[in-house]
Amino acid sequence: MNPVATYSFLPWLRQGLANTITAADLDASVHLRASTHVQVTLSGDPVGGGAELTATVDKDIDLYGPGDVIGIDPRAVIRTDPGNWITNFEGNYLAAVDFTDADFPWRYTPAAPDQAGLKVRPWITLLVLTPDEFTEGQDVASRPSPYITVPSNSVFPPSGELWAWAHVHVNEIMSADSGELVAPDMAQVIPRLEAALAANPDLAYSRLLCPRRLADSSSYHAFVVPTFETGRLAGLGLDPAGAPHATFSA
Repeated sequence: MNPVATYSFLPWLRQGLANTITAADLDASVHLRASTHVQVTLSGDPVGGGAELTATVDKDIDLYGPGDVIGIDPRAVIRTDPGNWITNFEGNYLAAVDFTDADFPWRYTPAAPDQAGLKVRPWITLLVLTPDEFTEGQDVASRPSPYITVPSNSVFPPSGELWAWAHVHVNEIMSADSGELVAPDMAQVIPRLEAALAANPDLAYSRLLCPRRLADSSSYHAFVVPTFETGRLAGLGLDPAGAPHATFSA
């Protein structure tokens, strides 16, 4: 008898120094990048001999943000749904793109989770448009990234809901037991996830979804676009410092 496949879904994931970000989403003081405080203790022996010398250095360092990224390596994408030129995609499904790295959609977001710890806006957004809702950029040779022009903001997903359209997909149960459908304590879930990924990094990956309901017998184009204004400016070859702050780009 074949075992029943079991999946777990997490609202977001971060690794490394990104977990130390404390700035709130839409904090106007976060202009280009989020920062974190680092304290380093240095020690060494004096040239002329004597007791060991030590010194503590405190410094705020900037972390990479959306304005530092001008493209995504195609090898980071493991699946798109629907695939290119698929003509029989069912309209009750949502378009999606999957990334190899489980933390990728939140890696460069210059903000901490909300107070409940459940919401982090991804730094990229999946946008699905009909052919008459955009025009392709014509001077792409002079730009770091291909681009499109979208005349109407109405086609963008609501900024405050973008956190809901990205998640981590784990091919293993992350709750305490199979009868626990929702694990309420993330402090217990995260160690289980870390142990699972240490044993097999391919157990988890990340996914962006577009909330747009697709019409039958219609053609669409899907784009992964910057969520933040700094990312939009960088992709166009403009100075990210021209953004009023690292805010939503729509």
